[in-house]
Amino acid sequence: MSIFQFLLIAAIVVAAALAVKFLPGERSLALKRIFAILFVLVAAFAILFPSALTIVANFFGIGRGTDLLLYVFIIMMLLFAVATVRAKARSDARVTELARAVALIEARRDDQLNDRRDITGPTA
Repeated sequence: MSIFQFLLIAAIVVAAALAVKFLPGERSLALKRIFAILFVLVAAFAILFPSALTIVANFFGIGRGTDLLLYVFIIMMLLFAVATVRAKARSDARVTELARAVALIEARRDDQLNDRRDITGPTA
């Protein structure tokens, strides 16, 4: 194994560990860990045995392993973009919901203050 292969595998392991640790959402933590481990194993295999990637690409009717990597990367980036847009939409909806709740609370508070002023009379 060359030093470059070792560094690539180390970088992939670190990136997967950081992704599992810092991505939000405890509900799917086990699933994230499983995918991170699978990603590391497949990436390490592709780095250590690059000719195997070409064999896999040929099985799917793709000429080179690098082309297969490019196609998979494009698909993954599209999925990431869709997931990011959906997460932003959920976040925006939550902020809107919270803003409405705060506005209602403030309106009720103002009504209560006005009612108290009406009962006690004008303040000097």
